[in-house]
This record gives sequence, C-alpha cells and structure tokens, in this order.
Amino acid sequence: MRSDTRRRLALLAIGVMLALLALEATVRLIEPRSALRESFETSDPILHHRLVPGAHGHHRHPEFDVAYDINMLGLRDREISRKKPPGTKRILFLGDSFTEGWGVTEAESFTSQLRTLIEGSGLHTPWEIVNSGVAGYSPLLEYLYLKNAGVALEPDLVIECFDMSDVYDDIQYTMQAEFDASGEPVAVPVVPLLQTESWPGDLLVPFKNLLKEHVETYGFVRRRLANYQVGSELTDEVLGDLRFDKYGMFREELGPQDDRTWSKSYKYLLGMRDFLSARGIDFWITVHPYGLQVSPREWPGRELLRFKPGQVYSSHPQDLVADFGSRHGIPVVNMVQDFKDASQTTFPLYYTGDGHWRAAGHRVAAGALHKALMPYLRAHDTQ
Repeated sequence: MRSDTRRRLALLAIGVMLALLALEATVRLIEPRSALRESFETSDPILHHRLVPGAHGHHRHPEFDVAYDINMLGLRDREISRKKPPGTKRILFLGDSFTEGWGVTEAESFTSQLRTLIEGSGLHTPWEIVNSGVAGYSPLLEYLYLKNAGVALEPDLVIECFDMSDVYDDIQYTMQAEFDASGEPVAVPVVPLLQTESWPGDLLVPFKNLLKEHVETYGFVRRRLANYQVGSELTDEVLGDLRFDKYGMFREELGPQDDRTWSKSYKYLLGMRDFLSARGIDFWITVHPYGLQVSPREWPGRELLRFKPGQVYSSHPQDLVADFGSRHGIPVVNMVQDFKDASQTTFPLYYTGDGHWRAAGHRVAAGALHKALMPYLRAHDTQ
C-alpha cells in the first residue's frame, strides 16, 4: 500500500514538474527576454538603473509591443554627439516613462514629434531635442543624471517633465540614497530586499529573488497582475499616504490635498535649478494630467487602483506644482487644459489599463510644448 502511494506521489510530482517545464518553455517562446526591458535596462550604482548604451530590444506588454534602440549615450533617441555641433542649441528633457515613450515607438514620442514641429518653425538657429527619459526616474535620479552626464551634453535649456507619481518615487529613492557631508545626494544604488515584517516573508525572499532571476513564468505572471497587486495593497489605512499610495494626491474624497509631503521632490527640483543657474543654463518644468483628470472615459484601469469610474478628477495637484514654480522663478508648462481640449475630439489618448499615453497623447504633449516654447526659441534665435 505504501509503495503504491509513493509511486502515485512520484508520478504526480513528475507530472507537475513536466507541466511547469512546458509552461516555462512556452513563456520563453512567446515572450523571450529580448522582448522585455531586461534586454536594454540594467542596474547602476549611481542612478539605480539606466538604459544600456547601444542595446536593441522590444518592450512587450498586453497593450503594446514596441521596438527599442538605445543610442551610444544610453538614451532612447537617435545617435547624437556628446558635444553640440557648432551653431546648434540644445533642449535636454528629463523625465520618467512618459518622457521615455513607454508604449510608443521613438518616432511617436512627444520629444520626437516636438523636434519635427520645431524644425518646421522657420527658426534660423537649429535646436536639438535630446530625450534622456528613463522609466522609473524621478527628480532625485534626474538630478544625479544631470550632474553626472546630462550637463556634459551642453544643453541651453533643461526641461524636467514632472510626473505626479514622482512624489512617491522620490520618497522611496531617498530612503536608498547616499548623501555627502553637505546633504547633497551622490548615489541611489539598488538595495535588494533582505527582510520583510514577518519571518515567513523573510524565508520567501531568497526564493522570490531566485524566481525573479531565473524563471520567466514568474515575471510573465507578475507583469500581468501588477495593478491587481497594487490595488490589493491599497487598504483604507494607506489611501492618500504618499509613502504607500503612489497616486494619493488625486484622491479628492480624502479632502483638500496640499503639497507638504512633496518636500523631497521640491528639494531636488530646486537643486537642479541652482546647479543649472550656476552654469547659465535655463530650467523649466512641465506637468501633465493622468487620464482620470481628462475625461470620464480615459484610463478605465483606474478602478483597480480604487478610483471611481466615469469621474473627472481635479487638476489641483498640477496647480500646486505651477504655484511652486511661480514662487521659485521656474517656468512651468501645465498641459492639463491641452489634454482636456484634445479629449473633446480624440479618444483614446491613454492606454486602457496601463494608463500611459498612446501616440495620440504624445501628439497633444508635443503640441502643448511647441506652443509654450516658441516665444522662448524666437527670443533666442540668431541669424
């Protein structure tokens, strides 16, 4: 009897193992690592993570599949020289996934579309648009990039594309950051997850890291359940707390929101301003809306993050950034109204579940920036 039981258990174990191996093989076939960010993104001891110079790959997602070509400077942009060509001026864009062009081709990104608009504006001075956006960046990492690499590109104007999720990201990165004696950030190395709040969780950490590194099925499932996981963690106790709730500033039901908890992001923005000012380089900020602030139809995936369907949320958070810029002498391009106006005739501007801009959204951003920039560019135009 016992030998029969053992035989059945052994056969069951073998069957399960073969099924898992078949599943892993299938995942590697339909979604190879070359179709993921891992093929063109790596960790970095100073910038936490960065794009790999000269890398090529695909970013595949349930809603899109786009090619990535990283230039030799580590940017998702065309090849450019580190030094400006004679007689040329440069605008350097800093930002996160929206700036990088998450979900669209490089040609569809707003920086590429803006470049085309400026080239057709009849200016005598050629202006190069340089896109240094990297998904997951926030003002802290962008400040470090600017000091370590961005300023070497000799920009005449630097535009920080401030995403409201940056507030949460800066809180997280600051906890990992290294600072010098004067309090200036010098690096944000990757800090592996070593412990949790319970001993069962501590036991699972090495196993989880092993799965993440070597088992493609784990990543395949995790990417598709990401929003569900985040939504499940948004308990009533953490809603609106920007240490845990990445989009807490949008939650109108919690009452008036202020920006007192945004001090880390503001500190790094002012650090950029002062660093550039000392070098005679101009500094601007842009802010853009999320789909839930534009139209009741946009970004239905918001419901997974406990936002109400069919409601247009206030643009008060972007107004706070515009007020911050006004108080500190930093021009701010607020694109909220441009997106609201565009939503009257164009739908969709955002991906359904992912929430990033589609190519149409990037077109709106390019038009808004072109309109805001032209007076500045004409004032600096030389024959």
